[in-house]
Amino acid sequence: MKIGIVGLPNVGKSSLFNLLTTAHAQVAHFPFTTIDRNIGMAPVPDQRLADIAEITGSRKVTFAQIELVDIAGLIKGASRGEGLGNTFLAHIRDVDVIIHVLRCFNDPQVPHIEAAVDPERDYEIVRTELFLSDLELTERRMKKIQKKTEYQDEYEQIREIHKALEKGEVPEFMNAELPLITTKKEIVVLNLDENTEHTGMTEGYRLSIRMEEDIKDMKPGEKQELRDEIKVDINGLEGLIERSCKMLSLITFYTIKGEETRAWLLPEGSTALEAAGKIHTDIQKGFIKAEVVGYRDFIDSTGFTNAQQNGKSRIEGKDYIIQDGEIILIKFR
Repeated sequence: MKIGIVGLPNVGKSSLFNLLTTAHAQVAHFPFTTIDRNIGMAPVPDQRLADIAEITGSRKVTFAQIELVDIAGLIKGASRGEGLGNTFLAHIRDVDVIIHVLRCFNDPQVPHIEAAVDPERDYEIVRTELFLSDLELTERRMKKIQKKTEYQDEYEQIREIHKALEKGEVPEFMNAELPLITTKKEIVVLNLDENTEHTGMTEGYRLSIRMEEDIKDMKPGEKQELRDEIKVDINGLEGLIERSCKMLSLITFYTIKGEETRAWLLPEGSTALEAAGKIHTDIQKGFIKAEVVGYRDFIDSTGFTNAQQNGKSRIEGKDYIIQDGEIILIKFR
């Protein structure tokens, strides 16, 4: 699962990427600082993991991680290749959720590619390029299959998709041959600063990337207090990652092995066998059974062994559907 960060140049994409991943993508006050995509892993905030680790006394605590892609800024004409747009759009097709960053701050030292700050206009510029790119993709596919009898059903379906795109509407249909961008789930991030009173947009996740850089070493309570003062989301960066994971329908399960307590991400509806494969392919191949304890039962029993003795653990087979928050011990050959 991948999250892609998109937007116009100079809106704060790479700064956000660096904060979430503790990576070191280049940031500068000029367009197209990012030419190729930056890829990094973002830890998923997890209070339950901290609670479990406190009971286990583990020396090593490993958070689940999710892949983030910082995609270079799009501009008008990107769908026609302007600003290396074709390459950037191909990178967007490769992600599962889009974080669309909009600039809602004024700073004369950071030039705006459109001269003036207008987040609604900026949003439409990017979305228009995404629609135009999808239109081109559908047209190429239609041209390729229109004279082939065996593809007529697909041709009619793609034609309906094309009609929707022409109207600026997100298509209702999906097609395996068309990795459309416009159908991807999207989180709009309003990047404010401490002095911004009116963003021009009211819908979106309110965040001050500049302030997050300044407060990154503060305690959680202090961060929330400062965020509340300037009326951004009090959960900040952590809340953005949590929202992304929820949008991807991901759940978390936990393992305890030796000195390590670890969290893992898994698509909702996954089986115990798939969870085993997440840990290691050898564990999946040799899977025998899984012993499962719910998070609340683990906490109330103060540990896995006590949960077993209290009758709170269950033995499940490979087809068992993993539930969010479960602690799992897998027996394998």
